Amino acid sequence: MRYLPPAFFLVLLLFSSLRAFSQTDGQPLFTFGVMTDVQYCDCDNAGTRHYRSSLRKLGEAVQTFNQEKVAFVTHLGDFIDRDFRSYDTLNTIVKPLNAPIRHVLGNHDFSVRQEEIARVPATLQLKARYYSFARASWRFIVLDGNDLSVYGNVTTSKAHKQATRTLESLKAQQAPNAQPWNGGLGDKQLKWLEGELKSAVRKSEKVVVFCHFPLVPANDQHNLWNHQAVKALLESVPNVRAYFNGHAHQSSYHTDKGIHYITFRGMVEQEENGFALVEVYNDHLKIDGYGAEPDRILK
Repeated sequence: MRYLPPAFFLVLLLFSSLRAFSQTDGQPLFTFGVMTDVQYCDCDNAGTRHYRSSLRKLGEAVQTFNQEKVAFVTHLGDFIDRDFRSYDTLNTIVKPLNAPIRHVLGNHDFSVRQEEIARVPATLQLKARYYSFARASWRFIVLDGNDLSVYGNVTTSKAHKQATRTLESLKAQQAPNAQPWNGGLGDKQLKWLEGELKSAVRKSEKVVVFCHFPLVPANDQHNLWNHQAVKALLESVPNVRAYFNGHAHQSSYHTDKGIHYITFRGMVEQEENGFALVEVYNDHLKIDGYGAEPDRILK
């Protein structure tokens, strides 16, 4: 065996360490921004909700996203708290964004007059209430958790009547999430979600799901009405990596069967800001939290 000096092994160890670092913490494939529950209205503070302060905080987030040159920004629902005119104020603030904003619909986004409900998606530049898009072998699926709800559809619609029956059934079961400010996915959207997941498998795409409402823990009062069915669908394929939501206003993390579930902090909470950058790598996601939003590494 040829003799190798000790210095050789030091160089080899250093090279191996640098190679491992480059594979896991090198340059991300891309970065995107996340914020949720801006929930602005021209209203006095109510408890921990500082409504008017959301304007300043949203402006700070936009500036950061532009500085970091994100590929896109997602807002996980409840852009407004109430009053359709609030959309004009917020849309003016996000207009300078250099990246597209991908809105997720929340319950407060429909806290408008009956005749204004149908106008909400277009006001948020949405062609559909649920949709997907892909980037660099990652697929992002955006769900509409208000599809089946008593507030997201006009009171004379079949969807509203079905939602009323569903809510009554959940109340009869004493389900913790039997709340009028929650909603669920209708049968058509569930079928669409199943098709999106299967398509992602065929294309070898890793999946991140965006929705306003959480799926876990099972007894959470903020959960999507049919959280069990949606969670089972996500678990039926091997490539779902993460599920991002808002609604509960407090940051939390759970993992189950290889899927990371993240609830992001509501921007409307208190005076301290809260939003995040998400760096996307081949084998993990890195969340860089700002203000009250914590850092996380999702391996």
